[in-house]
Order: sequence, then C-alpha cells, then structure tokens
Amino acid sequence: MQSKPVLSVGMPVYNGAKWIEDAIDSILTQSFTDVELIICDNCSTDETEAICRQAAAKDSRVHYSMNASNIGVHRNYDRVFELSSGKYFKWASCSDICLEGFFEKCVAVLEECDDVVLAYPRAFFLVSIHGANEQVIEYEDQLHLIYDRPSRRFAEYLNREKYNNVMNGIMRASALRQTSLNRPLPGSDISMIAELTLHGKFVEIPDRLFFRRFGFETTGILMDSHSSAGTKSGYMVKPTHGQRIKLHSYRFLTAIRAPISFVDKVLVWAYLIRRYAGLAPLACRKVIRALLRGA
Repeated sequence: MQSKPVLSVGMPVYNGAKWIEDAIDSILTQSFTDVELIICDNCSTDETEAICRQAAAKDSRVHYSMNASNIGVHRNYDRVFELSSGKYFKWASCSDICLEGFFEKCVAVLEECDDVVLAYPRAFFLVSIHGANEQVIEYEDQLHLIYDRPSRRFAEYLNREKYNNVMNGIMRASALRQTSLNRPLPGSDISMIAELTLHGKFVEIPDRLFFRRFGFETTGILMDSHSSAGTKSGYMVKPTHGQRIKLHSYRFLTAIRAPISFVDKVLVWAYLIRRYAGLAPLACRKVIRALLRGA
C-alpha cells in the first residue's frame, strides 16, 4: 500500500490553461518532494483538461479529476481538501507560482512547532489591471500571529487581513479539518482562516517564496460578477445584506465550537460585537442613501 504523503496540495481550477502548466511545474519541482497534487477541474472549456492529464501521465504524484458538473468555486475548494490525505495541506491557485524552498521551509516550521497551524512565506504580487503589463509588488501580509491567547490571534487576523493571501500557505490538516471550511458566501474564506487562528499560531517565513497573480482574471474580489469569469467560477463579488448577516453570525458561532477556554470565547464575542457595532453607522447611511434614491 502506498504511504500517505506529508503534504497535499489542492488545486481547484476552471479554465486555467493560460497559467496552469507553470503553476503545476512550480509545485512538482520543489526540493520538498513528498507531495501529492490534487487537481479538481470545474468543467473547464479550454485546454485545462489536456494540460492536466499530460501532467498526471508524467508524474504519479498528480491526481486529476473532472467534476460531473460545475459545483462553484467554494465547493471546489473544499473538494480538493476532502480528497487529500497528507499531514499538511496547501491550496494552490492555477495562476500562482511557488518559488523554490516554499514547501521545505513551511513544513519544517510545522514539524518543529506543534502549536503552529499555518506557515506561509512572504509574497510578491504580480499585478495586472485591465490588461496592463504585470508589475511586481512586494506584498506584506503582517500576519505572523504567535500570540498565546487564541482570542488575540483571531482579532489581530481580522484587523490586519487585506487579501487573505495567507490562505495560500501550508496548514496543519487536522486543524483545518475542524473548521467550517468554505461556505457558499462571499468572504467565507476569511472567516475560515479566522476560525483557524483559534486552533493555533500562524508563522511567517521571512523569505519571499510566492508569486500571486492579482487581477480581474485571477482574483475573486476583483471579478465582475456579471462576467463569464465571475459567473462560471462561482464568485459572488457583491454580497447581499442577508449574506453579510449570515456570514457575521457564523463568526460568532465559531467561538462556541472552537477548542478554547470560556474566557477566550467571551473575548471573541466581545471583539465581534465591538467590530460590528462600529460598522453599524456606515450600514445605516447606506440604507438611507438607498431609500433616498428610490424616493
């Protein structure tokens, strides 16, 4: 029987032929080789399938499957994790590049520190807006969260989070499995990683070992919800009021189910109440403006 890999990499994809070959290559050529790459194709209509099947034929570590139907981006992200078997797990976009040393250095931290649930390297963003040439920008996550108190890690993550780039790091699968994963709501990935902070610490590798493409073709928050990219991929760019309420309510429930002390549960709730109370005046102004426009 084949032994389980140390690291599982999950790549959900829809029409990723433009970049996916380079993304796959950056994963398979890492110095850390005890890896499986799970690719779940959400019914692509371009050359994605041919590229992935060729990669699987060349390297037994690649496992490719085509979904019977397009199940949406959130479900497809969960699907690659469900199919994984490694001690550690990483999500990988079909458009991003992992530089040499990414896997080795992150896994080393997780192996050494049992209280760490996510390790990620500093990153470069390859920014291209409206078809302009890509510009390389040094991006700062500033999410080195090694505080002992879970409630502080939770609050610091939500206070500092910008583009949830740390979701591209390497996670302890046993901890990730205890979260709610990705709900079919805009921003659910942020809530999932916030929930993960309640299970352990985040460590930032000081080296820049990751290139993330950031543009209208690759980044959910920038996609036009009416475009083919946004619609077919399943991104809901502009959440409804009801979706926002549901998402925020899940964050309160997160504290109840988390394996943390009663005091930390109370501190998480207190933080969320303060956070959303501060947003209330803005929400009221938006409602008033909407009513005036409709008058």
